[in-house]
Amino acid sequence: MERDVILLAGLLFLPLAFVAMVSAWADRRRPVPGLILLVMGLGMVGWAHLTHPAGGYDWQNIPDLALQMLARLLY
Repeated sequence: MERDVILLAGLLFLPLAFVAMVSAWADRRRPVPGLILLVMGLGMVGWAHLTHPAGGYDWQNIPDLALQMLARLLY
């Protein structure tokens, strides 16, 4: 169960990292927060994928997993 939450959180961090890195590039700043988010997101997704009991997640099941987690939060 926790592995699913970590996977979804990591998948949420990756687009945020992209936005932070593009914003830093546009402002001519160092993309340190974006790189931190990128490393955290990739680490979380990688850990969840490698420790999954069935040998990893299938990308086709990610939307169903997200809806299951949302349903658990709401009910």
